[in-house]
Amino acid sequence: MKKIIYIFGILFLSIIIILNFSFTANLDANEAVTINANSILYVIGVIALGIFIFFIAKFINDHLYNTENCKHPKIKKCLPIIAVAIYAIFLMLWPIFVRPGIYGDCGTTCDVTQIMYNNDYEALNNPTYSPGISLGDYMQRYHHQITLSFIYNIFLKIIHSSEVSLLRILNVFSTILIVFSLYKINIQLSKKYKTNKVLMFILLLTFITLPMFSTFIYGDIPSLALCLLAVYFTMKYTETKKIRYIIFASLSTMIAYMMRMNSLIFVIATVIYLLLNLFKDFTKKPWKENLLNVGLIIAYIVISIFPSTLVQNYYLNKYNLDKNSSYPIISYILMGMEDDSYRANGWYDSNISEPALQNPDIKDEYVQRVKDRLLYFSQNIDYTFYFYTSKLASMWTENTYSAIRNNATADR
Repeated sequence: MKKIIYIFGILFLSIIIILNFSFTANLDANEAVTINANSILYVIGVIALGIFIFFIAKFINDHLYNTENCKHPKIKKCLPIIAVAIYAIFLMLWPIFVRPGIYGDCGTTCDVTQIMYNNDYEALNNPTYSPGISLGDYMQRYHHQITLSFIYNIFLKIIHSSEVSLLRILNVFSTILIVFSLYKINIQLSKKYKTNKVLMFILLLTFITLPMFSTFIYGDIPSLALCLLAVYFTMKYTETKKIRYIIFASLSTMIAYMMRMNSLIFVIATVIYLLLNLFKDFTKKPWKENLLNVGLIIAYIVISIFPSTLVQNYYLNKYNLDKNSSYPIISYILMGMEDDSYRANGWYDSNISEPALQNPDIKDEYVQRVKDRLLYFSQNIDYTFYFYTSKLASMWTENTYSAIRNNATADR
């Protein structure tokens, strides 16, 4: 089973690497994606840079950190401190001097946060950034955004302020938590495998997209930080068998899932990890231990996911909103298989989502369209390859991860 997971992991990673060597995607202000083929010189330059970074990291690691007789102990102590200090200074100064507007879904979730903070029922009728959609309509259509606003509301309550721009402070702390969590995960891995801590820090601290995203108020950074922290706690649980670690992991994942439903990927990965650990020497373990492990896995799933549903239902009932006025899942599946969106293949398309909201009977039509697309994909392999190559390239080869776009201001 582990070998199958390794194979799939290597396969998907290889696809992403090949796509990034081959293409670069650009995202404009309207989220329209343009995909350009990379030149040979670009590819050679990227490979040369990668080799240079690898050997520099290996040299530093071998001569400072993987040797008992280090000739430069002061440099060994000062180097990581200086690197982290520079990173921290950049991280704190960026949101101070760069303040992009809060608009779109980000702005709307912040408006919903203020409704919760002020308990302002009348504000539910205020318009959003989309024409003809009120804040109440938005909460009905996107239930998962309610929990994001709920967590933001708790943070604002803690700092006693309704100023949503202060949510960037949460991003700053979360970025620090990401660095810390990756470091702790690396420490755990180093107990079984040979790791290069210097390479990890070089790649992490030079990935300036991450601190640049401290201005992006949409839950991505805090959610990622909590997911990585949950990964570390899960690793500690499998090592020590101490139940408190799986409790910490569950609580971290619960908040992460509330902030971004995409965190479900981490939940699934963690469950697979725990199942593999359960089946390891399954017959040699006492049945009580196996039963406890099964119970903990079930508890992890429930704690991670169920509270999000409770929060959504609470606010839908509190504000007297319609639980059924949301986009059906089949519309998202269909959007992911269509090439009609002006953004890119498989991206959000209001021409699919809006009719599904207005006409519940259209679900059957969408199910048939999904079946037709699957049939078309199976009969046109060349087109299928092109479609998914373009779709993956549009998502994974924008080399700033839209950080430049999301940090645009009126004068920059």
